[in-house]
Amino acid sequence: MRRVTRWSRLGLAAVLAFAGMPVPAAAAAADCAPPARTVVPDLPWAQQWLRPQRIWPLTQGAGITVAVLDSGVDAQVRQLQGRVEPGLDVLAGGRADDDCLGHGTFVAGIVAAGSQPEVGFAGLAPQARILPLRVAVDDDQPPPETVLATAIGTAAQRGARVIVVGTPMVRAGAQLRAALEEAQARDALVVAASWGSTDREVPVDPWVGERILSVGGFDPEGGLVSGTAAPVDLMAPGAGVLSLGPRGSGHVVAGGNAYAAAYVAGAAALVRAHHPKLTAAQVKQRLLATSDRVPRQVPDPQLGHGALDLYAAVTAVLPAERGAAVPNVPVPPADIARPQPVDDRAFRVAVAVAAAAGGLTVLMAAVALAAPRIRRRRARAR
Repeated sequence: MRRVTRWSRLGLAAVLAFAGMPVPAAAAAADCAPPARTVVPDLPWAQQWLRPQRIWPLTQGAGITVAVLDSGVDAQVRQLQGRVEPGLDVLAGGRADDDCLGHGTFVAGIVAAGSQPEVGFAGLAPQARILPLRVAVDDDQPPPETVLATAIGTAAQRGARVIVVGTPMVRAGAQLRAALEEAQARDALVVAASWGSTDREVPVDPWVGERILSVGGFDPEGGLVSGTAAPVDLMAPGAGVLSLGPRGSGHVVAGGNAYAAAYVAGAAALVRAHHPKLTAAQVKQRLLATSDRVPRQVPDPQLGHGALDLYAAVTAVLPAERGAAVPNVPVPPADIARPQPVDDRAFRVAVAVAAAAGGLTVLMAAVALAAPRIRRRRARAR
Protein backbone atom coordinates (compact mmCIF):
# COMPACT_ATOMS: atom_id res chain seq x y z
CA MET A 1 0.00 0.00 0.00
CA ARG A 2 1.09 3.57 -0.57
CA ARG A 3 0.50 4.67 3.02
CA VAL A 4 4.16 4.26 4.05
CA THR A 5 5.34 6.56 1.29
CA ARG A 6 2.68 9.21 1.78
CA TRP A 7 2.92 9.43 5.55
CA SER A 8 6.71 9.47 5.46
CA ARG A 9 6.51 12.59 3.31
CA LEU A 10 4.16 14.27 5.76
CA GLY A 11 6.85 14.15 8.44
CA LEU A 12 6.84 15.37 12.00
CA ALA A 13 5.17 18.73 11.39
CA ALA A 14 1.96 17.15 10.10
CA VAL A 15 1.77 14.67 12.94
CA LEU A 16 2.36 17.37 15.54
CA ALA A 17 -0.28 19.64 14.00
CA PHE A 18 -2.89 18.35 16.42
CA ALA A 19 -0.68 18.07 19.50
CA GLY A 20 -2.21 21.38 20.56
CA MET A 21 -5.73 20.43 19.53
CA PRO A 22 -8.10 22.19 21.93
CA VAL A 23 -10.19 20.15 24.32
CA PRO A 24 -13.93 20.88 24.07
CA ALA A 25 -15.46 22.74 26.98
CA ALA A 26 -17.77 20.96 29.38
CA ALA A 27 -21.17 20.11 27.94
CA ALA A 28 -23.71 22.89 28.17
CA ALA A 29 -26.55 20.35 28.31
CA ALA A 30 -26.45 17.06 30.17
CA ASP A 31 -27.16 14.86 27.16
CA CYS A 32 -25.83 16.93 24.26
CA ALA A 33 -22.36 17.34 22.86
CA PRO A 34 -20.68 20.60 23.87
CA PRO A 35 -20.74 23.47 21.37
CA ALA A 36 -17.71 23.47 19.09
CA ARG A 37 -16.11 26.89 19.43
CA THR A 38 -12.40 26.44 18.67
CA VAL A 39 -11.44 26.81 15.01
CA VAL A 40 -8.42 24.75 13.95
CA PRO A 41 -6.41 26.29 11.07
CA ASP A 42 -4.19 23.26 10.40
CA LEU A 43 -4.75 20.84 7.53
CA PRO A 44 -5.92 17.54 9.05
CA TRP A 45 -3.83 14.44 8.44
CA ALA A 46 -6.71 12.71 6.64
CA GLN A 47 -6.87 15.52 4.08
CA GLN A 48 -3.12 15.37 3.61
CA TRP A 49 -3.51 11.67 2.91
CA LEU A 50 -6.47 11.98 0.51
CA ARG A 51 -5.53 15.37 -1.02
CA PRO A 52 -9.01 16.33 -2.27
CA GLN A 53 -7.71 19.68 -3.52
CA ARG A 54 -6.29 17.82 -6.53
CA ILE A 55 -9.81 16.71 -7.43
CA TRP A 56 -11.69 19.95 -6.87
CA PRO A 57 -10.75 21.52 -10.25
CA LEU A 58 -12.56 18.53 -11.81
CA THR A 59 -15.50 18.17 -9.46
CA GLN A 60 -16.66 19.20 -6.00
CA GLY A 61 -19.72 16.97 -5.94
CA ALA A 62 -22.25 19.44 -7.36
CA GLY A 63 -25.63 17.91 -8.10
CA ILE A 64 -25.18 14.95 -5.73
CA THR A 65 -27.24 14.48 -2.59
CA VAL A 66 -25.71 12.44 0.22
CA ALA A 67 -28.11 11.14 2.85
CA VAL A 68 -26.66 10.99 6.37
CA LEU A 69 -28.47 8.45 8.56
CA ASP A 70 -27.41 9.44 12.03
CA SER A 71 -28.31 11.85 14.84
CA GLY A 72 -29.31 14.73 12.57
CA VAL A 73 -27.11 17.47 11.11
CA ASP A 74 -26.75 21.00 12.47
CA ALA A 75 -27.54 23.17 9.45
CA GLN A 76 -26.39 26.33 11.26
CA VAL A 77 -22.76 25.28 11.52
CA ARG A 78 -20.80 27.78 9.46
CA GLN A 79 -19.09 25.33 7.10
CA LEU A 80 -22.38 23.54 6.39
CA GLN A 81 -24.63 26.55 5.89
CA GLY A 82 -26.60 26.34 2.66
CA ARG A 83 -25.73 22.67 2.17
CA VAL A 84 -28.18 20.90 4.48
CA GLU A 85 -31.78 20.08 3.57
CA PRO A 86 -34.51 19.92 6.25
CA GLY A 87 -34.48 16.15 6.13
CA LEU A 88 -36.64 13.91 8.29
CA ASP A 89 -36.65 12.85 11.93
CA VAL A 90 -37.58 9.20 11.45
CA LEU A 91 -38.00 8.72 15.20
CA ALA A 92 -40.27 11.62 16.09
CA GLY A 93 -41.34 13.22 12.83
CA GLY A 94 -40.44 16.72 11.69
CA ARG A 95 -37.07 17.96 10.50
CA ALA A 96 -33.60 16.62 11.17
CA ASP A 97 -31.47 19.70 10.51
CA ASP A 98 -30.39 20.02 14.13
CA ASP A 99 -28.18 17.71 16.15
CA CYS A 100 -27.85 17.09 19.88
CA LEU A 101 -25.25 14.32 19.83
CA GLY A 102 -23.03 15.90 17.16
CA HIS A 103 -22.26 12.57 15.48
CA GLY A 104 -24.26 13.28 12.34
CA THR A 105 -22.81 16.78 12.03
CA PHE A 106 -19.30 15.32 12.24
CA VAL A 107 -20.13 12.83 9.46
CA ALA A 108 -21.73 15.51 7.28
CA GLY A 109 -18.69 17.75 7.72
CA ILE A 110 -16.37 15.08 6.38
CA VAL A 111 -18.62 14.71 3.35
CA ALA A 112 -19.53 18.27 2.42
CA ALA A 113 -18.11 21.01 4.66
CA GLY A 114 -17.27 24.10 2.64
CA SER A 115 -13.88 25.78 2.60
CA GLN A 116 -13.32 28.81 4.83
CA PRO A 117 -10.45 31.33 4.95
CA GLU A 118 -7.73 30.37 7.41
CA VAL A 119 -9.32 26.97 8.03
CA GLY A 120 -7.55 23.85 6.80
CA PHE A 121 -10.48 21.48 7.13
CA ALA A 122 -13.04 21.02 4.36
CA GLY A 123 -15.29 18.18 3.25
CA LEU A 124 -14.32 15.97 0.34
CA ALA A 125 -17.33 17.08 -1.75
CA PRO A 126 -18.05 20.67 -0.66
CA GLN A 127 -20.71 21.27 -3.32
CA ALA A 128 -22.73 18.16 -2.47
CA ARG A 129 -26.05 18.44 -0.66
CA ILE A 130 -26.71 16.77 2.69
CA LEU A 131 -30.03 15.07 3.42
CA PRO A 132 -30.18 14.34 7.17
CA LEU A 133 -32.33 11.50 8.46
CA ARG A 134 -32.38 11.16 12.22
CA VAL A 135 -32.31 7.52 13.27
CA ALA A 136 -30.56 7.85 16.65
CA VAL A 137 -30.77 10.04 19.72
CA ASP A 138 -28.53 7.83 21.86
CA ASP A 139 -25.17 6.72 20.52
CA ASP A 140 -25.13 3.75 22.91
CA GLN A 141 -27.87 1.88 21.07
CA PRO A 142 -28.34 0.92 17.40
CA PRO A 143 -31.60 2.06 15.82
CA PRO A 144 -34.39 -0.50 15.44
CA GLU A 145 -34.52 -2.23 12.08
CA THR A 146 -37.80 -0.56 11.16
CA VAL A 147 -36.25 2.89 11.75
CA LEU A 148 -33.16 2.16 9.70
CA ALA A 149 -35.22 0.59 6.92
CA THR A 150 -37.54 3.60 6.79
CA ALA A 151 -34.57 5.96 6.61
CA ILE A 152 -32.86 4.06 3.80
CA GLY A 153 -36.09 3.89 1.82
CA THR A 154 -36.82 7.59 2.39
CA ALA A 155 -33.30 8.58 1.34
CA ALA A 156 -33.62 6.63 -1.89
CA GLN A 157 -37.09 8.02 -2.60
CA ARG A 158 -35.84 11.59 -2.08
CA GLY A 159 -33.10 11.21 -4.65
CA ALA A 160 -30.00 10.56 -2.57
CA ARG A 161 -27.29 9.11 -4.81
CA VAL A 162 -25.17 8.14 -1.80
CA ILE A 163 -26.48 6.97 1.59
CA VAL A 164 -24.05 6.83 4.51
CA VAL A 165 -25.13 4.90 7.58
CA GLY A 166 -23.40 6.46 10.58
CA THR A 167 -24.92 4.13 13.18
CA PRO A 168 -24.51 0.39 13.77
CA MET A 169 -26.15 -1.64 11.01
CA VAL A 170 -28.44 -4.32 12.39
CA ARG A 171 -28.67 -7.73 10.77
CA ALA A 172 -31.03 -7.74 7.83
CA GLY A 173 -34.59 -8.78 8.49
CA ALA A 174 -37.37 -8.47 5.96
CA GLN A 175 -37.77 -4.70 6.38
CA LEU A 176 -34.09 -3.87 5.99
CA ARG A 177 -33.77 -6.20 3.02
CA ALA A 178 -36.69 -4.48 1.33
CA ALA A 179 -35.14 -1.07 1.99
CA LEU A 180 -31.77 -2.12 0.58
CA GLU A 181 -33.50 -3.56 -2.47
CA GLU A 182 -35.31 -0.25 -2.98
CA ALA A 183 -32.04 1.67 -2.67
CA GLN A 184 -30.49 -0.66 -5.22
CA ALA A 185 -33.47 -0.27 -7.57
CA ARG A 186 -33.24 3.52 -7.29
CA ASP A 187 -29.48 3.43 -7.95
CA ALA A 188 -28.38 4.70 -4.54
CA LEU A 189 -25.04 3.53 -3.13
CA VAL A 190 -25.27 2.56 0.56
CA VAL A 191 -22.03 3.08 2.49
CA ALA A 192 -21.90 1.63 6.00
CA ALA A 193 -19.33 1.36 8.75
CA SER A 194 -17.93 -1.98 9.79
CA TRP A 195 -18.88 -2.63 13.40
CA GLY A 196 -17.11 -5.22 15.50
CA SER A 197 -17.48 -4.53 19.20
CA THR A 198 -19.22 -7.23 21.20
CA ASP A 199 -22.32 -5.17 21.97
CA ARG A 200 -23.09 -4.34 18.34
CA GLU A 201 -24.53 -6.54 15.65
CA VAL A 202 -22.32 -6.82 12.58
CA PRO A 203 -23.69 -6.96 9.01
CA VAL A 204 -22.06 -10.29 8.13
CA ASP A 205 -24.94 -11.56 6.00
CA PRO A 206 -23.50 -12.04 2.47
CA TRP A 207 -26.77 -10.81 1.00
CA VAL A 208 -26.32 -7.51 2.83
CA GLY A 209 -22.64 -7.32 1.93
CA GLU A 210 -23.47 -7.36 -1.77
CA ARG A 211 -25.74 -4.34 -1.36
CA ILE A 212 -23.60 -2.08 0.79
CA LEU A 213 -20.04 -0.79 0.75
CA SER A 214 -18.58 -1.73 4.14
CA VAL A 215 -15.80 0.53 5.42
CA GLY A 216 -13.20 0.15 8.15
CA GLY A 217 -10.89 2.81 9.53
CA PHE A 218 -7.13 3.16 9.93
CA ASP A 219 -5.02 5.52 12.01
CA PRO A 220 -2.02 7.67 10.97
CA GLU A 221 0.32 4.74 11.60
CA GLY A 222 -1.68 2.35 9.44
CA GLY A 223 -3.25 0.46 12.33
CA LEU A 224 -6.86 -0.65 12.32
CA VAL A 225 -9.48 1.31 14.23
CA SER A 226 -10.79 -0.64 17.20
CA GLY A 227 -14.05 -2.38 16.36
CA THR A 228 -13.30 -3.03 12.68
CA ALA A 229 -14.78 -6.41 11.82
CA ALA A 230 -14.92 -8.57 8.73
CA PRO A 231 -16.14 -8.32 6.11
CA VAL A 232 -14.65 -5.00 5.03
CA ASP A 233 -14.66 -3.73 1.45
CA LEU A 234 -12.49 -0.62 1.79
CA MET A 235 -10.39 1.25 4.34
CA ALA A 236 -10.26 5.02 4.97
CA PRO A 237 -9.00 7.41 7.66
CA GLY A 238 -10.87 6.69 10.88
CA ALA A 239 -8.76 7.70 13.89
CA GLY A 240 -7.81 11.16 15.08
CA VAL A 241 -9.85 12.73 12.29
CA LEU A 242 -11.08 16.30 12.48
CA SER A 243 -14.50 17.58 11.49
CA LEU A 244 -17.32 19.86 12.62
CA GLY A 245 -19.06 19.97 15.96
CA PRO A 246 -22.64 21.13 16.54
CA ARG A 247 -23.86 24.55 17.70
CA GLY A 248 -20.72 26.46 16.87
CA SER A 249 -18.18 27.32 14.20
CA GLY A 250 -15.37 25.17 15.56
CA HIS A 251 -13.90 21.72 15.14
CA VAL A 252 -13.48 18.55 17.15
CA VAL A 253 -11.36 15.42 16.80
CA ALA A 254 -12.85 11.94 17.01
CA GLY A 255 -12.41 8.44 15.66
CA GLY A 256 -14.45 5.48 14.51
CA ASN A 257 -15.45 3.48 11.48
CA ALA A 258 -18.47 5.72 10.91
CA TYR A 259 -16.08 8.54 10.06
CA ALA A 260 -14.12 6.30 7.70
CA ALA A 261 -17.44 5.55 6.00
CA ALA A 262 -18.04 9.30 5.70
CA TYR A 263 -14.79 9.71 3.75
CA VAL A 264 -15.83 6.95 1.37
CA ALA A 265 -19.27 8.52 0.99
CA GLY A 266 -17.63 11.84 0.10
CA ALA A 267 -15.44 10.06 -2.43
CA ALA A 268 -18.50 8.35 -3.91
CA ALA A 269 -20.19 11.74 -4.29
CA LEU A 270 -17.19 13.04 -6.25
CA VAL A 271 -17.18 9.95 -8.47
CA ARG A 272 -20.90 10.20 -9.14
CA ALA A 273 -20.62 13.89 -10.00
CA HIS A 274 -17.67 13.37 -12.35
CA HIS A 275 -19.01 10.15 -13.92
CA PRO A 276 -22.78 10.73 -13.96
CA LYS A 277 -23.52 7.71 -16.17
CA LEU A 278 -22.05 5.18 -13.76
CA THR A 279 -24.46 3.07 -11.76
CA ALA A 280 -24.14 2.66 -8.00
CA ALA A 281 -22.65 -0.80 -8.56
CA GLN A 282 -20.08 0.68 -10.94
CA VAL A 283 -19.17 3.40 -8.45
CA LYS A 284 -18.62 0.77 -5.78
CA GLN A 285 -16.41 -1.30 -8.04
CA ARG A 286 -14.46 1.79 -9.16
CA LEU A 287 -13.70 2.66 -5.54
CA LEU A 288 -12.49 -0.90 -4.93
CA ALA A 289 -10.55 -1.25 -8.18
CA THR A 290 -8.59 1.96 -7.67
CA SER A 291 -7.76 1.44 -4.00
CA ASP A 292 -4.25 1.19 -2.60
CA ARG A 293 -4.04 -2.58 -2.61
CA VAL A 294 -2.98 -4.66 0.35
CA PRO A 295 0.07 -6.87 -0.32
CA ARG A 296 -1.97 -10.07 -0.20
CA GLN A 297 -4.97 -11.73 -1.80
CA VAL A 298 -7.96 -9.40 -2.08
CA PRO A 299 -10.45 -8.95 -0.69
CA ASP A 300 -8.62 -9.41 2.59
CA PRO A 301 -11.00 -10.24 5.49
CA GLN A 302 -9.80 -7.29 7.60
CA LEU A 303 -8.49 -4.82 5.02
CA GLY A 304 -10.85 -5.47 2.13
CA HIS A 305 -9.45 -4.27 -1.18
CA GLY A 306 -7.17 -1.70 0.46
CA ALA A 307 -7.22 1.99 1.31
CA LEU A 308 -9.28 4.63 -0.48
CA ASP A 309 -7.32 6.39 -3.24
CA LEU A 310 -9.37 9.49 -3.93
CA TYR A 311 -7.48 10.77 -6.95
CA ALA A 312 -7.48 7.41 -8.71
CA ALA A 313 -11.13 6.81 -7.88
CA VAL A 314 -12.15 9.96 -9.74
CA THR A 315 -9.61 10.06 -12.57
CA ALA A 316 -8.63 6.48 -13.46
CA VAL A 317 -9.70 5.06 -16.82
CA LEU A 318 -11.11 1.59 -16.25
CA PRO A 319 -11.48 -0.61 -19.33
CA ALA A 320 -14.32 -2.50 -17.66
CA GLU A 321 -16.49 0.64 -17.77
CA ARG A 322 -16.30 1.11 -21.53
CA GLY A 323 -19.68 0.38 -23.03
CA ALA A 324 -20.91 -2.14 -20.46
CA ALA A 325 -22.08 -2.28 -16.88
CA VAL A 326 -19.53 -3.46 -14.38
CA PRO A 327 -20.54 -6.79 -12.79
CA ASN A 328 -20.78 -6.92 -9.03
CA VAL A 329 -17.58 -8.94 -8.68
CA PRO A 330 -14.02 -7.93 -7.72
CA VAL A 331 -12.36 -5.94 -10.51
CA PRO A 332 -8.60 -6.19 -11.23
CA PRO A 333 -6.65 -3.16 -9.99
CA ALA A 334 -6.35 -0.25 -12.38
CA ASP A 335 -3.00 0.34 -14.08
CA ILE A 336 -1.93 3.28 -11.94
CA ALA A 337 1.66 4.25 -11.27
CA ARG A 338 2.61 3.84 -7.61
CA PRO A 339 5.55 5.56 -5.89
CA GLN A 340 8.36 3.33 -4.68
CA PRO A 341 8.31 2.45 -0.96
CA VAL A 342 10.73 4.33 1.26
CA ASP A 343 12.14 3.70 4.71
CA ASP A 344 9.48 4.75 7.20
CA ARG A 345 11.55 4.52 10.38
CA ALA A 346 11.90 8.31 10.66
CA PHE A 347 8.15 8.68 10.41
CA ARG A 348 7.51 6.14 13.15
CA VAL A 349 9.90 8.03 15.43
CA ALA A 350 7.97 11.21 14.62
CA VAL A 351 4.71 9.51 15.52
CA ALA A 352 6.13 8.38 18.84
CA VAL A 353 7.25 11.93 19.65
CA ALA A 354 3.89 13.32 18.62
CA ALA A 355 2.07 10.75 20.72
CA ALA A 356 4.05 11.82 23.77
CA ALA A 357 3.23 15.47 23.10
CA GLY A 358 -0.38 15.16 22.05
CA GLY A 359 -1.68 11.89 23.40
CA LEU A 360 -2.96 13.42 26.62
CA THR A 361 -4.82 16.14 24.75
CA VAL A 362 -6.55 13.62 22.48
CA LEU A 363 -7.44 11.48 25.49
CA MET A 364 -8.94 14.47 27.30
CA ALA A 365 -10.95 15.37 24.20
CA ALA A 366 -12.25 11.82 23.97
CA VAL A 367 -13.27 11.90 27.64
CA ALA A 368 -15.10 15.21 27.11
CA LEU A 369 -16.97 13.81 24.13
CA ALA A 370 -17.83 10.63 26.03
CA ALA A 371 -19.13 12.43 29.13
CA PRO A 372 -22.78 12.61 28.01
CA ARG A 373 -22.78 8.86 27.31
CA ILE A 374 -21.28 8.10 30.72
CA ARG A 375 -23.96 10.20 32.40
CA ARG A 376 -26.71 8.37 30.49
CA ARG A 377 -25.32 4.98 31.45
CA ARG A 378 -25.20 5.99 35.13
CA ALA A 379 -28.76 7.28 34.97
CA ARG A 380 -29.97 3.98 33.51
CA ALA A 381 -28.03 2.02 36.13
CA ARG A 382 -29.89 3.81 38.89
